[in-house]
Amino acid sequence: MSQKATTSLNRRLLPRRRMASLGWAVVVLLALAIPVLLLARTGVLSGLPLLHVLSLATGLIALSLLVAAFLLPSRVRTLTSQLGIERVLRAHRALAIGTGTIVLAHLVFAVAHSPKGLGLLDLRDAPPRVWFALTATVCLVAIVVLAWTRRRRRPRYEGWRLSHVILANVVVLATAMHVWLLDDLVNNAVVLVWFTLLAVVVVGLWVYRWWWRPRRQRRNAYLIDEIRQHADSSATLVLHADGHEGVPFRPGQFAFLKIGASPHVFEEHPFTIASAATEPWRKEFTIKALGDFSELVAGMKAGRRVYLDGPHGSFTVDGLASEAIVLIAGGVGITPMLSMVRTLAERRDQRPIVLFVAGRTADDLLHRERLDGLVHDLDLHIVEILEEPPHSWDGEVGWLTRPMLKRHLPLRRRLRIDYFICGPGPMVAAVTRTLEGLGVRNSRIHTELFDVV
Repeated sequence: MSQKATTSLNRRLLPRRRMASLGWAVVVLLALAIPVLLLARTGVLSGLPLLHVLSLATGLIALSLLVAAFLLPSRVRTLTSQLGIERVLRAHRALAIGTGTIVLAHLVFAVAHSPKGLGLLDLRDAPPRVWFALTATVCLVAIVVLAWTRRRRRPRYEGWRLSHVILANVVVLATAMHVWLLDDLVNNAVVLVWFTLLAVVVVGLWVYRWWWRPRRQRRNAYLIDEIRQHADSSATLVLHADGHEGVPFRPGQFAFLKIGASPHVFEEHPFTIASAATEPWRKEFTIKALGDFSELVAGMKAGRRVYLDGPHGSFTVDGLASEAIVLIAGGVGITPMLSMVRTLAERRDQRPIVLFVAGRTADDLLHRERLDGLVHDLDLHIVEILEEPPHSWDGEVGWLTRPMLKRHLPLRRRLRIDYFICGPGPMVAAVTRTLEGLGVRNSRIHTELFDVV
């Protein structure tokens, strides 16, 4: 791809990203504003005590925000590819915490205005709507607590994801039943239309996520070509499209890998695509042996069918008006960089590229044999950094520091540089602070963390 073609691609992608951000902001504002406007304009609240008004308002607002939070992890491509997975995760967590806070406020107002007081929570003679309300509240609080403590507990990905999905669906269903049985709201025709619309959105997202997307994955299945074992205990999984032209992706994006007889299997794991985006019919995944699933992948045989849910993510060089590119990877964070470098080489990109690769020992440098020959095809400078180097090491030692960055950055002339950082959370945060200290604008810093997606 020529530099002119790259510029044209950037002009198409940048407006889409801005529109996606604006669109999501509008969705959240509508989720907050519409319940208030409905209650104010329909007369539902007329003549009611203040505490009852607050109880109904917070309840309907919480329901609307809950649907917005339900939308984010449903893998709508416009969100995951334009907003980026990090922004989607942050927005999802913020909405979950905000919704949980409003639900607790709703509970306080409901108890305060009820003649029974705390007796309203006595389940021995409570009506079904109270049972559903408490079920939704307990499950929502459990979601927030489990997410808040996840980094400290370090649960297995499969177990965490299963509990999260089950709790989220229980919250949505129990909340819907609570509102339906609460005559104060659904007896009003206009409010009932809003409630029905929210229900349609939830059902539509559920069908999209658990039925439509797997059907697409069945038509776009891949077969394993080979599995290459590496001395650093990682493995490269090479796939080719099974009867189709391949699923297009952008360099740096990731996909969920499913192994099983059907794309409807629940277990799946996210891996970054490491191959060039110019060959959508062929996909490579470099997988470090870090757990049972990655070890299972290393033991699979050629010819096996696998399914991919993706691509997702906005961590990509596409869509940016860069004059130079700096890639900073820690450990397995090298995988999106491999795709970017390989794609730029296939496109004959002439921009200066600096690739920083950080690891604890030489075994963590996963890029070496993957980038053989590409140094001659690009204006590429590779900087290797080790915390515990061997005796014969002549590269950088320690952590990526401000002086180290300044030594290797292409600062001989003023360039518009985009910085891409991928790796463990502490490393990403530290490098981001260093770049900000160098005066790099936040819009030029692109990050991707190892996290649950």
